[in-house]
Amino acid sequence: MKIVIISDVHGNLPALEALPEHDYDALWCIGDLVDYGPNPQEVIEWVKAHASLVVRGNHDHAAGFSVDPQCSAPYKKLAEETLRYTLGVCAHKDLDYLKALPIYRETQVRQTKFYQVHAMPTNPLFGYCPQASPGWREQVGCIDADVLVVGHTHTPFVRQEGKTTILNPGSLAQPKTGRPLACYAVWEDGQILLREYEYPIEETIRGIRKMPILRDDQDALITVLKTGEMPARSMVNP
Repeated sequence: MKIVIISDVHGNLPALEALPEHDYDALWCIGDLVDYGPNPQEVIEWVKAHASLVVRGNHDHAAGFSVDPQCSAPYKKLAEETLRYTLGVCAHKDLDYLKALPIYRETQVRQTKFYQVHAMPTNPLFGYCPQASPGWREQVGCIDADVLVVGHTHTPFVRQEGKTTILNPGSLAQPKTGRPLACYAVWEDGQILLREYEYPIEETIRGIRKMPILRDDQDALITVLKTGEMPARSMVNP
């Protein structure tokens, strides 16, 4: 059984379409289909067509319910501007789809129990828990799962906490790895692989340049894509 796991696509259709995996049994998306990128509607359609499991991220929640995604600086302004763009280009059916996404899922694949959530079990949409945080002990204590699958931090990692393996595939569209490569994970018969790949980033940049937002905001979004770094050195809630 081969499962491809993606997260934090953020409207980056070229990165999504360049996903090198095609022979999987299932594809899971751990939230944040929209905002920041130029193609939120197309990403929603792609995910609807290809993913068998999707959970709601904070940006999906913000678009679906027209509320604040609760991002911290330096992402707050970028989130506000691109949320307006998302709401302007997505149809009602797209926003209804985002609104209806579950905030977590519990599934079993053969003998392995999975818990899938965008941020963390106790705060599914907005909690921020990086790889090294001692808070993961509390999080796995709240669930009954062999594998806890999360996203939100845009940094890929695998961590063992007690009997539970915590898996974050990283961000497909805005990796915070210091490299401009799309990130994802593969779970295959109990083995976990973290992978990354090049995609036509210039195509995404051209799309950002066409977005009706300030040039400075376009520049910030492009810098994140090109460097794989945050626009400022601070802890943020993306």
